[in-house]
Amino acid sequence: MYSFKVGKMKNIQTVAYSAEDIWAAAVYAQRINKGYYKDDEFNADGECVREANRTVAKNALALDKITKADRTKGTEVRKFISSRLMLNAITRKLNDFQKSLSRAVELEEFVVPQDRMLIGIVNSQIAQHERAMKEEQLTKDSVYGTYGKMKERLDIELKPVSRFWLTDWGTFRYNAITKDGYKTSFYFRDKLEIGDAVKVRGTVTKHTNDTTTINRVKVL
Repeated sequence: MYSFKVGKMKNIQTVAYSAEDIWAAAVYAQRINKGYYKDDEFNADGECVREANRTVAKNALALDKITKADRTKGTEVRKFISSRLMLNAITRKLNDFQKSLSRAVELEEFVVPQDRMLIGIVNSQIAQHERAMKEEQLTKDSVYGTYGKMKERLDIELKPVSRFWLTDWGTFRYNAITKDGYKTSFYFRDKLEIGDAVKVRGTVTKHTNDTTTINRVKVL
């Protein structure tokens, strides 16, 4: 069960939920929707065919639909994100979104409506966690190092392990791993299936300690 309290803030009712409830409700919403949806989806007749995750999570709290498994996973996701943020804070400065995410992770109680934005961030992180887990599984046998010479055009067989749509650029950014275990990053406009091997041609443009970046990518 979730705990709540009602008070007044400028004549607006406020309700407080424990962090465990909020993270568990986010897991429930992800499970029901089988993905993350920021906004409600409507058909041509204007009927809502899929509610946003935040709405599904809110209803789950109100109707006590959260399971023990949801709570367990919610706790795991919160701890995972906390550890990732700590590592990022050590190696580089957190960006604005990461700072907000850090606040959401640290909160032990969320108060509605003032913490609504942070609750929205929590709801978005379950899908991110699932992608991270899949990426870690697909790259568990990766090797340290890079391949190819700068500006060299190569034919490479690789397996995409994560995909991110970049709205401003109108393309996807992919993290991938070659059949020899080398991590690769590239941009490609079309959707490639995560985990499915594909042969591409690309030009080496950057080497970091453990990732090779290629561009002008063409699927062969």
